[in-house]
Amino acid sequence: MTQADVVLRIANRRLALALEGTARELAHHARERYRGFLAPPAAESPDVDFTLAIRVDPARRPPGWHPVHVTNPPVTAAGDLSRATIRGEGAEAEIDWEERRGSATIPDSLSHLDLLVRVALGGALLREGSTFLHAAGVVLDGFAVAFSGPSGAGKSTIARLCREEGLEILCDEMLVALSHPLALRFRGTPFWNGTDREGPAGGIFLLEHGPEPFVEHLAPDRALPRLVAAGGCPLDLPAFQEAFFAALGNLLRRAPAYRLVFRPDPSFLAAIRSLPEFAFFVPRSAARSLPRHPGGTR
Repeated sequence: MTQADVVLRIANRRLALALEGTARELAHHARERYRGFLAPPAAESPDVDFTLAIRVDPARRPPGWHPVHVTNPPVTAAGDLSRATIRGEGAEAEIDWEERRGSATIPDSLSHLDLLVRVALGGALLREGSTFLHAAGVVLDGFAVAFSGPSGAGKSTIARLCREEGLEILCDEMLVALSHPLALRFRGTPFWNGTDREGPAGGIFLLEHGPEPFVEHLAPDRALPRLVAAGGCPLDLPAFQEAFFAALGNLLRRAPAYRLVFRPDPSFLAAIRSLPEFAFFVPRSAARSLPRHPGGTR
């Protein structure tokens, strides 16, 4: 019997994972999984925002179990944004956002650990008007922008192409929209390939595949259904869906939304640059062809 503490820092929140039982190997995998988002152990930093006591039991391994391959385990849930229970795929959990703690028994699987982290953090975000976005995050011209869409829409492709163009990537799958009274900011998460950085929100691009790059503004009433359909709500419960819908509505009142048609090459960056608000953004591919002044600067 062992106990291993892993403390995460995601979206400016410290989440302590107290792993008990046959936990040593899962704790090792967790530290690798959340590299870049680790904080000092709870004993050294007692001011954690949320604590999850997790018992790890290999006897609960479901069919198709894998220790590190992360998927979304099918689970059922009950409750609201005060407290909720989760069951399924060998997992049993109770999360209490009022008390800022939870307990769970799970198989020795990163999929189940990832689920608990996303639910605990996602509920805490929704309670304050912030939310996860199913989106890649990229920094353009000093602003953090979201490229959103359902699975298969091209978020990872967009992130890869932007990375190849030398742009800063916040994450390529799940972004946090932090709603502050004076500002809206997008922050990276470990879901996936993320960095613990943030920037002022510059806009949301809703992705479509197409033969030629094209971008257009979307009014909030047109953008909202597409953003909801893209996903990001941590649990399929009425209270969560209502709070998620409200958070997205607030987000669209504070950041512009666009429809972005793209093909899998960097040409979509020129389409973005055609927007007046991004006129000063120069991707690497365009910068190569810009004339140089005699002094050697652009």
